[in-house]
Amino acid sequence: MKKEMIKIKRKSAIKSDAGRLSQQYDLWSYFMDNTSDVIYFKDKQGRFIFANKTYARKIGLRPEQIVGKVDADIFPSKRFPAMIAGDQYVLATGKSIINKIEKAGRSRSTDRYIAITKIPRYNQSGEIIGLMGIVRDMTQCLRDQRIKKEQTLKILEGFNRERTEFVAAVSHELRTPLAVMNQLFLCIDDETVGPLNDQQREIMVKIRHNFDRQKGIVDKMLDISGLEGKDWGLDYSLVNINSLLEDLKDCFQGMATAKDITINYALPKEDINIFIDASRIIQVITNLINNAIKFTGEKGSITVEVKPLGDKVRLGVIDTGIGIAPTDMHRIFDKFVQLPLHGMVKRQGIGLGLTIAKKLVEKHHGAIWVESELGMGSKFYFTLPRFYATDILAPRVETKIRQLAQKHQLIYLVNLLIVDWKILKKRIDIKPKVLFEALRQVVELAYTQLFGAKRAKGRTLIADIQKGKYSIILHQATTEEVSDFCELLKRETKDYFVKNEIKNVFIVLGILSYSPPPREEKRAEFKASHDVQVKEIYIGSQMRRSKRIHYKTTIELISPPGEQAVFETLNLSRHGVCFISQEPLKTTVGSKIRVAIALLRKKKTISAAARVAWTAKLGDDPQALQRYKTGLEFITMGNEDYKNLCDELNLYYE
Repeated sequence: MKKEMIKIKRKSAIKSDAGRLSQQYDLWSYFMDNTSDVIYFKDKQGRFIFANKTYARKIGLRPEQIVGKVDADIFPSKRFPAMIAGDQYVLATGKSIINKIEKAGRSRSTDRYIAITKIPRYNQSGEIIGLMGIVRDMTQCLRDQRIKKEQTLKILEGFNRERTEFVAAVSHELRTPLAVMNQLFLCIDDETVGPLNDQQREIMVKIRHNFDRQKGIVDKMLDISGLEGKDWGLDYSLVNINSLLEDLKDCFQGMATAKDITINYALPKEDINIFIDASRIIQVITNLINNAIKFTGEKGSITVEVKPLGDKVRLGVIDTGIGIAPTDMHRIFDKFVQLPLHGMVKRQGIGLGLTIAKKLVEKHHGAIWVESELGMGSKFYFTLPRFYATDILAPRVETKIRQLAQKHQLIYLVNLLIVDWKILKKRIDIKPKVLFEALRQVVELAYTQLFGAKRAKGRTLIADIQKGKYSIILHQATTEEVSDFCELLKRETKDYFVKNEIKNVFIVLGILSYSPPPREEKRAEFKASHDVQVKEIYIGSQMRRSKRIHYKTTIELISPPGEQAVFETLNLSRHGVCFISQEPLKTTVGSKIRVAIALLRKKKTISAAARVAWTAKLGDDPQALQRYKTGLEFITMGNEDYKNLCDELNLYYE
């Protein structure tokens, strides 16, 4: 009897388990058939072993028609290399891809976006046997987020504008009483109102110190409000960076000597001449060196270095000071931030120095960053572009300027330079001579529109078809007229390239002014003044060391040890590559690394030694998956690999 009861209970339990499994399968099946998300399973060879009805409906097939196929059997050949890159990453690393946002074409004149999730699938032995994929349409969600962000941005811009105007107004109001106080202070200090005893002089020194500190705060407040406004301008001049730093040496020696700190200067042997607002770059350098002295202990050292890097110059201030904690690195350039100083120095200022330095460097189209470890010192670097103007005076142009200058006329030289002229000539249908003649007509039309035909003798036009440059010498024009001419020339040139559908043209428009020489016979030799004003405009892509193209392929980091991983690239050029990772690289900016890149059309893999040029975290949402964007600059590459890279890029240029 007991045995029969046990059998009945077992049969009942089996039926119960079967019923529960059947119910779970029905729920799973119902979910798969009715969800709006695409869901599929693949084996390790990339074959589909399951696809839900949503997936099948989107590609016009039935689920059973998808099973057994690979992506290459279903999708066009130009699409599947990018599609399987994520599969290869998941299968090779065992790491999941969660909610990766990608553009998925256009629908009804609207860009469509999808979120892709890929998760590795394991067997009971822990081996990867395939993956599961989920694709969700994010178009409407992202559109709603964009609209909400735009509305929030408008509100924040309004608040920021009001705050900036308030800060500027208060700072200006403070300047007036400070100026009055300064005059009164000078009267007392000069003993205009009577002699001072030693005790009074000590008090006056303290007053002067606090007065200077207060004035410095007001000046910084005005600087930050001006930099955040739209009317802030820079007064460019051609400056020798080596000479600039040599002139500044004495400014810091007193502070450094007081703490027995050694300041070394590592300057290149050749002169580095670049267009900058000298007073503003001095402000940046002064801030960095003063900070280095402040946060470096006695008998420490500071190195100020300059390194030319292709089309830019990198300046660095490197100290042996207290360093910066990793948790503080991301906010070092934020406004009003004063980091913990561990009792080493007293807190001074209001935390605007580095913020102003960053904005001034960015106004120069440069970049600034810091590398540091707590207790190991800090390295502050910033870059400045080397404009295409160092050889701006061709012999014919210089001769003409000298002739006009001897007539004691104020001269303006406007240079229209096609930076990528050699590449442009090869890829356009228009013959170079025809294009150059068309540009000459554009220049003539802009001049005639502004000055009229009667003032034709007030300009000289010199063409250099080898360099892709027009030099326009104006010697009967005011500063305002020259500025208007350049704005008109900018519009007319842009219209020409747009109408003729010539894309990705790199153009620089620069203005230089030359004052007439003195009339004394002893000063007959004219020397062109480089105290100039420069305006830069760009048509099409921004000027870079080389043109970048959107390029999605796989990049493998194969050094240093422990960093080997596969990622997907964003863009590629002859000089570097950019990619996105889900974890920050353990290497720091400037670190060397070796990479392998799969070329899509050439069907070859190239390798190069590269350095990490920059890295940035994408997004601020702590709930979202963290993603990091990293740029690598190639250092060395084999001749064959470089030829394959150039050939690959040329296929996309064409």
